[in-house]
Amino acid sequence: ARTGSSRGQRIAAAVAAAAALAGAVVAPIETFFAVALLLGPLFLGLILLRLGAAIEQPLPDLWRRHRWRVDDSRLPVYSVAIPLYREERVLEQMLGALRQLDYPPAKLDIRLLIEADDTGMQSALSRLPLPPQFEVTIVPPGEPRTKPRALNLALIEARGTLFTIFDAEDIPDPQQLRMAAARFLRAPEDLACLQARLVIDHPEEGLLPALFALEYAGLFEVLNPGLLRAGLPIMLGGTSNHFRTRALRAVGGWDAWNVTEDADLGVRLARAGYRMGDLPSQTREEAPLTLRAWLKQRARWIKGYMQTLVTHSRAPVTVLREAGLPATFAFLSLGLGTVVTALAYPVFAIAAFLAWREGSLLAPTHVFGSVTSALAVGVWLFGAVALFLPPALGALRRGSPRLLLLLPLLPLYYGLVCIAAWMALHEYRARRFAWNKTAHGLARRRAPLPENGAPYR
Repeated sequence: ARTGSSRGQRIAAAVAAAAALAGAVVAPIETFFAVALLLGPLFLGLILLRLGAAIEQPLPDLWRRHRWRVDDSRLPVYSVAIPLYREERVLEQMLGALRQLDYPPAKLDIRLLIEADDTGMQSALSRLPLPPQFEVTIVPPGEPRTKPRALNLALIEARGTLFTIFDAEDIPDPQQLRMAAARFLRAPEDLACLQARLVIDHPEEGLLPALFALEYAGLFEVLNPGLLRAGLPIMLGGTSNHFRTRALRAVGGWDAWNVTEDADLGVRLARAGYRMGDLPSQTREEAPLTLRAWLKQRARWIKGYMQTLVTHSRAPVTVLREAGLPATFAFLSLGLGTVVTALAYPVFAIAAFLAWREGSLLAPTHVFGSVTSALAVGVWLFGAVALFLPPALGALRRGSPRLLLLLPLLPLYYGLVCIAAWMALHEYRARRFAWNKTAHGLARRRAPLPENGAPYR
């Protein structure tokens, strides 16, 4: 991501922008219809993936039903990396969650990654007695100051055959490492990554955390598992993804200049011929409590999607050859579809409303308008189902039916995503590598840690 767009990409973007601008001056209505027709397949692709994933039935949880348990002697060494920067508020909670992990301590390689100038974290850790499986690693000064740069240092020094990442505020299921290790032990070598399921555990603390919890329920209970069962790649989450260390090193680790390094890594794993899988194990997370914090976090995520799209579209034919048509289609729909949908949300919403009001949406006067109107109506109808169905199913599968009451607010919530997308576009031009740090430890109603390594229900 450091080099940005290529010369060919810049020329293509300039030509497209100039053509759109000229068309908007000469024939604005026809130009709008043409743009809508060009973007229609992208929107339909995203809708198709969301509906297809929702149709997939969840697999039975054999781990909990049959109490499967791999013998300790068969478990491999597991490296766990936790990047920390000014996280004193959640330090004790994080250490407590790591101590609860049901995994042989002698086979744990837990690395706490601290920036060289973070004297507060260094001082706080120096006062705490850490078990032998914990190691504090000081990340030396350098650029960029990002989470993936710290993770690359941990990857270099990792002793484990398997490797995972947790964020500072995470509370993973105590059985998660054991479940992931069991899955890797019986899977082919091309299974390189398992994505656990992230849960917002304090939705009652406000409307924004509740909507975030509903969004996560749709993403991690429906969309990701459905796409992975269909053999398609996903845009990985930034935490609780578990890797074969050898595969992670084979693709070069993380791109330190990409502010959504997880999404980029998922694309590179697919291009290298590796598969990803779903891990039905929960990691409890903390959601931003204020709109300002939420917007900054979401803007960073979308900016990283933009970086990932620019990086992997420099040679589209190569991507198609390496990843294959289904994976490329999923990447474009999930990545480009998400960014364009967020940016264009208000434009197309207003245009559709005006066309409906004047009657041209349902009664077009020419063939070109008929095709566009049919596409627009299809996108709106099926898009509405794709918008509401995955979160609704996710809330039910997660056992949180009260979240269903928030479904009518989702269009407003995605309006906030639109604001974050335009913030991301501005930051991509002005502050491309700036990392909008999210403060943790502010939530007051998070559930306590499980006792005695008991799994979550």
